[in-house]
This record gives sequence, C-alpha cells and structure tokens, in this order.
Amino acid sequence: MRTKSVTLADVARALGVSSNAVSLALRGKEGVSEALRERIMAKAREMNYVSQGPAQGCILALIPYRFTGAENALYRSTFYHHVCFQMESYAASRGCQLIISSVQPADEAALRVPQLLSTVPFTGIITVGNLSREYCRMILSQGLPYVMADQYYDDVPACSVVTANTSGAYLLTSHLIEKGHKSIQFFGMAFRTSSLEDRWIGYKRAMFRHGLRPQDNLLLHSSSVDTDDSVLIPQALDELDELPTAFVCGHDNTAQTLIRALAARGLSCPRDFSVVGFDNIQTSDVQSLNLTTYSTPKNTIAEKAVDLVLEGHNRAPQRIQLYGDVIYRGSVRDIR
Repeated sequence: MRTKSVTLADVARALGVSSNAVSLALRGKEGVSEALRERIMAKAREMNYVSQGPAQGCILALIPYRFTGAENALYRSTFYHHVCFQMESYAASRGCQLIISSVQPADEAALRVPQLLSTVPFTGIITVGNLSREYCRMILSQGLPYVMADQYYDDVPACSVVTANTSGAYLLTSHLIEKGHKSIQFFGMAFRTSSLEDRWIGYKRAMFRHGLRPQDNLLLHSSSVDTDDSVLIPQALDELDELPTAFVCGHDNTAQTLIRALAARGLSCPRDFSVVGFDNIQTSDVQSLNLTTYSTPKNTIAEKAVDLVLEGHNRAPQRIQLYGDVIYRGSVRDIR
C-alpha cells in the first residue's frame, strides 16, 4: 500500500499554524519569526516532509568571477549575493539543489564548458549577471533548459528575467523633471550591460517626452570592465562644459562615487546638484547618502528564474521584466 505524502497542510495542522507560515519558513522567506521557523523546520523533519515541487535534481548557477572575488566585496554583499542566496533557498523549496559556480575570465574568454556539466546531471542552468554574448550562446548550445537572470541579449534566444530597467529609469528621470530639473545628465556605462543600456533608454525616453534634450558624456560610452568608476567619473566631469542640476546614475554605487567626486570639488548634494541611483543598495555607506533610487525585485528575479528552469522546454523563450519601486529620499532638491 502506498504511503500518503506529508503535505504543507499536514505540518501546519500539527503545529497549529497556517500553511502560508510553513511555506514561508521552509522557503527561507521573511514573514515568520526565527523561533517559529525553527519549530516548523524541526516538525517538517520529524514528519519526513519532502517538498512536492514538480522537478527534482540539480540546477547550475553560473556567475562571473568578478562579482564574487574578494576584491568585489560590495557586489558580494548586495545584489548578486542576494539573488544567488534566494535562488538556492527557493530551489530547495521546489525539491532541487542549486549549485553556484563562478566563471573565471579565462574560461569565459575561451568558451570553456563548466567542468561540473560532465559530472552532475543538471536539470538546467541559470547565468547571473553579465557574461559575454558568446559564452551565453555556448551555454544555450548545451541543450539544457537555460535562463539568464539580470541579463539578456536580443540575439540569444533564451529565457531571461530582469528588472523593468527602462521603466525604472523613466520614473526616476520624470521625478527629477517634476521637481523642476531640465539639465539632467545620465551617468552610467550604457554599453557595458543590458541593464545599464535599458536604464539609459528610460532616461532618454523621459527627457524626450518632456521636450528636453538628453545629454552626452564620456562615461556613457565607456564599456571598460577594468577601469574603476572612481577614475572614469572625474574624467567625465572634467569633460562637461557646465554642471547639470541633476544626475541619473546607472547604479547606486555610481551615484556614491559621483557624490564623492563632486564633494572633493566643494559641491554638496542636494544643495548644489540632485542625484538619483538604481538598485537600492543596503550597505551603510550608501544608505547614509539618503539616495532616491529604484529598488530592484531581487527575490522575485531569483524565484522566477528557478521556476522557468523547472518548466524546462515546455515554453518558447521569453523575457520577463519585473517591476520594483521608486524609493523617494532626500537626494533630490525641488528647484521649481
């Protein structure tokens, strides 16, 4: 006789809590206290609960080494670290193991297939962040379900999950215009990643729709991954004929570097210029800037990427754009 599987509802009834609380605890999400989470996990183990996700196996998550190395503590502690952690937790709730592996620059350049693919029967692959177009094509050619998280290429027909970057930058730029700003500069390497390019497009769209002229600059056209913003931003500022009243920055850390560079010239935000960022980075030094920004939906990106991999080859490739929220803070001055 077949034994009936233990369900979330069974665990919930045994503890006298809701099924939603059990789901949140087992998925590692917020919404339950740590004490309750421990009780739920202990009861689930006691009852031999097994996630009833539609797929079992392993998912390979690949991330560029430059976003994981010791020299990049900012990224390790923020966006990509958060996305990878949430993917790992959510995959476990779906009955899968997520294995995270960094891609070394030499392997990316040589288009080397990850060694793990020859030793582990993976269910699918997720790439996180900015890997080269050629490398992503190579991953797609492996024949496994493949999803790009926080990246896409128009000519690589794979599923992708990204922030609604164009809409986010449009809203931020429109906010500056509503506050009376007309001379607005975009600061970000628009041709380095699809996310930055889409944010640049959102900035331009808002400027055009309000009858304003988008402004050009040196930083916009740089695609260097080796030169730090702290070098490029002062150079871009030197190139400007006149300081704009406001800046739309492609990342919060770009906004941070810009504010510091202008502070070294005796200018302060928002007294002398306004700034908006992107990503809502939670490090203390960025938060201290009181930066108006766009909060990216990190958890939802991670979970949707896992869902798409587990759906396998059952759907045509699609690009999913997920909306975040504008976080209004004190870095924008009203000059109307």
